[in-house]
Amino acid sequence: MFSRRLRVAFLLMGSLAVALGGMAWWVAGEAEHRILRGRLSADLQAGLLELSAEKLRLQTWSLETLMGARPDPGVGEGLLASMTDRIATLRATSDMAERLDRTRGKDLSQHAPRQAALAALQAAIQSLRAEVGRLPGQPPPPDPVAAWARLDALFAAADAGDLRQILRVGIRAEAASVAQERQAADASLLRVRQVVTAGTATLVGLAILLAVLFTVALRRPVERLSAGAAALARGDLGHRIDGMGRDEFGELAACMNQMASDLARSQAAERALREGLEHEVAARTRDLRRALDEVAQAEPQRRQLLADIGHELRTPATVIRGEAEVALRARAMDAEGYRDVLARIRATALDLGVLIEDVLVLASAEAAALAVDLAEVPAAAQMLAAVQAGRVMAGERGVVMHHSPAAGTAILMADAGRLRQVVGILVDNAVRYSHPGGEVVVSETIDAVRGEWLLEVLDRGIGIAPEEVPRLFARGYRSAAARDHRADGTGLGLAIARALTERMRGDVILSVRDGGGTVARLRLPLVRHEAAA
Repeated sequence: MFSRRLRVAFLLMGSLAVALGGMAWWVAGEAEHRILRGRLSADLQAGLLELSAEKLRLQTWSLETLMGARPDPGVGEGLLASMTDRIATLRATSDMAERLDRTRGKDLSQHAPRQAALAALQAAIQSLRAEVGRLPGQPPPPDPVAAWARLDALFAAADAGDLRQILRVGIRAEAASVAQERQAADASLLRVRQVVTAGTATLVGLAILLAVLFTVALRRPVERLSAGAAALARGDLGHRIDGMGRDEFGELAACMNQMASDLARSQAAERALREGLEHEVAARTRDLRRALDEVAQAEPQRRQLLADIGHELRTPATVIRGEAEVALRARAMDAEGYRDVLARIRATALDLGVLIEDVLVLASAEAAALAVDLAEVPAAAQMLAAVQAGRVMAGERGVVMHHSPAAGTAILMADAGRLRQVVGILVDNAVRYSHPGGEVVVSETIDAVRGEWLLEVLDRGIGIAPEEVPRLFARGYRSAAARDHRADGTGLGLAIARALTERMRGDVILSVRDGGGTVARLRLPLVRHEAAA
């Protein structure tokens, strides 16, 4: 992982910095020790020099006292006290130097001779205090040379040897120590500079090396990621970032590739949805345009329908009014005559009721009032009732009717009453527009593959023109041949039949029969078919 390499690099730089800092701290501590040690050696050297000078002054004062010059007695006491304090200071400084060397682990061999020399000096000063204290008040010696020799021997004597020699050796030793400590301090400072310089150069070099390595390592993935981002910004969702490792850049590239795939799928889904909506809008527009065209085309039919309905309504009303007027004008009419008039009025009123019922049924179809109650219905019972009624009407018009039922029992999903109504309309049209002596065939079949019950009503009547087939189910439409064959009629039957059939999830169509005549086909869903036993 790239983050792991970064952590290793920073850990390496941090470790190196800590190591260099620790080395610099140790070297700086060594230099500080050498400087402090040099100061202490210088203080010891200066103290010994001051002690030597005070010894000479005390010796001069003692000589003057011995020769009877009568110097100030306080000077001698002051010099002795100063020398005593000087020795105490030198011993304290020596102890400090020894502790400092012991703390740093240095060589302690030079401290024992110094301590011995300082102890000898302290004992000598104590001896001088006793001897010099008796000099004031003594008469001048008779032999000054002998007195001087005795005084000089007193100042030179010590328990460990010659006092002057001890001072000279101590001063030379401290001078050498000062020079050595200064040289060591200079060397320590030089090492500090070298360590700092080397450490700085190493850190800078390592930083440059890491910068170069990370620049080389980052350049390729960053360029690829930038190219991928630019491709996404251009809308190129097919671009993929390949050749990445398993580090954070690889994970980022995988996320960008996944995002591009998701965006591509979203755009495809949006495009499909938009196309679907466009197709739907286009289809709705076509349907609306077709509906508008049908409305425009249906306007003449509507006017014709209103004229036909007016004509159909006017005729029965005229008949009823005429029969009533005839009966009222008749001066002598027996009961049988009135009964005949009333029977004709009743028959005419029944025809008028049928016409009004057709108009109301068609109007209710506009408001979706042609309600159906779908249930499992045996087709045979409904066909029997419709065919019997059709045969009565066919017999009145001299038309022969044949019925070919389906084998077995067909169970339909339909409304029993509406099914009889639809079949009655198809049979009624076939009989009404057949010629006397003609033939109407009603046949049932089962389409097991499509799960449908099929009824065909075939006649050899007046037929229909092919170009009139699409308009046959329009409300109030009647072809010219139908008007010539039969003047009465409203053209509402087929419209009602189609509306009912569609509500029963079926279909009804009319077509031209080969050899003349018409074929009406009714299809309804088949629930099951029970074969004949």
